[in-house]
Amino acid sequence: MQFKRLLDTLARSSAQAVTTLGQGQKEQDELKNYLYVETEIEKDFRRLLESNPTQDTVIFLCGSSGDGKSEILKRYYESYSNKFRFHLDATHAFKPDQNAIDALDQLFDEHYQSAKPLVIGINVGMLFNFSSQGAARHEEIKNAIESYLQNGNQTVSSYKFLNFEKYPKFSIEDGKTGSSFISELIAKVVVAQSDSNPLYRAYLDAAQTSPSKLTINYELLQYEQVRKQIVHLLLSARLKFDHFLSARALLDFVHHLITGPGLLFDNLFVAGHNDLSDVISHFDPCSVRSRLIDQFLIQHPLGIREAAFDEFQKSVFESFGVSNINSVGWLRFFYLFRDVDIGNNFHKTFQIDFQQPLYDRYIEIWRLHKNYDGSAVQRHTLRSFYKDELVSALFRFGNRLDPSLTTKQHLFLCSRNGVFVSAAADIKPDLKRIEGESIVNIHEFPVCLKVGDKPLRKFNVNLSFLELVSKINDGYRPNKHDKNTIVILEEVIDDVTKVILRSGKINFSDGRNQFSLTNEVEDDEFLVGGSE
Repeated sequence: MQFKRLLDTLARSSAQAVTTLGQGQKEQDELKNYLYVETEIEKDFRRLLESNPTQDTVIFLCGSSGDGKSEILKRYYESYSNKFRFHLDATHAFKPDQNAIDALDQLFDEHYQSAKPLVIGINVGMLFNFSSQGAARHEEIKNAIESYLQNGNQTVSSYKFLNFEKYPKFSIEDGKTGSSFISELIAKVVVAQSDSNPLYRAYLDAAQTSPSKLTINYELLQYEQVRKQIVHLLLSARLKFDHFLSARALLDFVHHLITGPGLLFDNLFVAGHNDLSDVISHFDPCSVRSRLIDQFLIQHPLGIREAAFDEFQKSVFESFGVSNINSVGWLRFFYLFRDVDIGNNFHKTFQIDFQQPLYDRYIEIWRLHKNYDGSAVQRHTLRSFYKDELVSALFRFGNRLDPSLTTKQHLFLCSRNGVFVSAAADIKPDLKRIEGESIVNIHEFPVCLKVGDKPLRKFNVNLSFLELVSKINDGYRPNKHDKNTIVILEEVIDDVTKVILRSGKINFSDGRNQFSLTNEVEDDEFLVGGSE
């Protein structure tokens, strides 16, 4: 079936997945050209080509496998091959007995004799390899690459680097939460109902002659609200797992959503069929624990159903043609279509249960740090976050052996023979440093603390760390499964301890009495505070 053949063009395993200078089949090439979305890195690449660089210039378009380097280079090869020499993939050799490093050595040798600037599509890993393994005669190029990899600087004007990693696909700026690139690409697959979309033409044919699960899934994906939920899930996966997302992986994901083993809402959350779905499966709404969700999962298989649900089920069949959905599938459907009006809107009963307050809170705090300008409102909001959440969790973690110290703003130091030793710790945000910090990506933001007037080392907070902070404040005790975030907590506590030990006053408590010792000297004796 033509519809299925065109859909398979989107798959990672498709022969069309990797772009070369050759031509594919006409319809597949038409689809790829139609789906193409111009990105910011492409705009900068085009400006660089149009700047008329000198003949000794080498432009490195670098990133990771599948992010679209070859696609960009092929598009500009047709217009600029008379002015530039293009090498689409630096992992390729020029002859069978040659490895990629040797091929790059040869390429640079030929470049020295050429009258054209050179453009190379190259993975960051291959940049590392060439900087260490390339021929000694290319020392200047190797040094330029090494400098760029270490600090991002382009030290030699004739070597230009454009890196996909510097152009994130997601944004959580005010008014831009999500991804315009992903939203536009998915929309191009299913929304443009015109002759310019070869996939849509094939879908119309299939829907009229042989409707199937493929056509149903394609129709379900046409709802903008559904696509927004999918983009939100991809953003959550990026924040939670720092998951890399290439253009090729995204198209393979869309292919799986439509052609996977089940209906769209099941394909989205079932692991074992697609890399992105494996990650998104961690956000399966069926794993959310709430009274309403648990009740539905238990009662539905037993045939205990509300009249409102039976009415809703009929509306779903009339609107989408889907039926025979089990309880798990229904919950996934409720989640994915929660912003779509359907019949009596029974599915919106679960909206509160599907909320993700941690992610919303992370985005809010990230924006505060990103946009902090010292205004009174921002100062108040940031101080509240540090005092009530971050610093509170630090005290609770640091004082887990003696929780009573937390209310006194004291930090536990050690215990000897039943006596707890502590010191006062005035931990607060270093707002001036926060204002001067820049944020380079969405999956972490810098935290600047000080104890009294002594600044602590900056550290970065990601979603997992913020989640642990929230759990600690709710009474959770970290364990070995939290080892990555515990290391950060322990380092911060260690930094605080070093400062408060120099404050000159420590406190002792045996649970009944408390004493303080200061290094102030009077008549050659240390001063000891009275018992409390």
